[in-house]
Amino acid sequence: MKFKLIAASAALAMLTGCAADGKVSDKSYLRAAAIDGNVVTLSFFSDEDENITVAADDLSQAKTAAELRAGKEVFTGYTELIVLGDDNNADTLSFILKEWKVSPECIVAGCSISGETLLSERPPKELEGAVRSAQKHGLAGKCDIVTVLGRLLQNGSAEVPELSREGFCGTSEIRSETAAE
Repeated sequence: MKFKLIAASAALAMLTGCAADGKVSDKSYLRAAAIDGNVVTLSFFSDEDENITVAADDLSQAKTAAELRAGKEVFTGYTELIVLGDDNNADTLSFILKEWKVSPECIVAGCSISGETLLSERPPKELEGAVRSAQKHGLAGKCDIVTVLGRLLQNGSAEVPELSREGFCGTSEIRSETAAE
């Protein structure tokens, strides 16, 4: 009985700590990000959060601009998909992994059209599903952020799924900035 009372008290104490961080509704939870140079489009899990597109010099400024526009903190820890334009590299993915602290399972893909257009025309859930399906059928390899970043740093390039309006449309190679020089 004494053990149950101590366990219940400990659980109650831990639950009160969550309230100090704010409510779940006080944050926008990032589902996908498309990065085309200095244009970043963010798509969220909530139906009420529309895509937010911002122009910024770096990803930190882009996140801040999105927070100001949404009126909420953007939480990036559950991000499922990163779509890269032609001019992105290992530095971009390294920043996203270290600073945005995305999940190591976050998918990295290339895009044959602008990321803003892609995320406005196809829901991230469908795009992620297209990549997972391509992987299941052996059409795309492992493309989580850790694997892709590791290949970029080791080899200077990495193969990623290519997405379009139709979903998965093949694979493409992305190159690290240092390999391009």
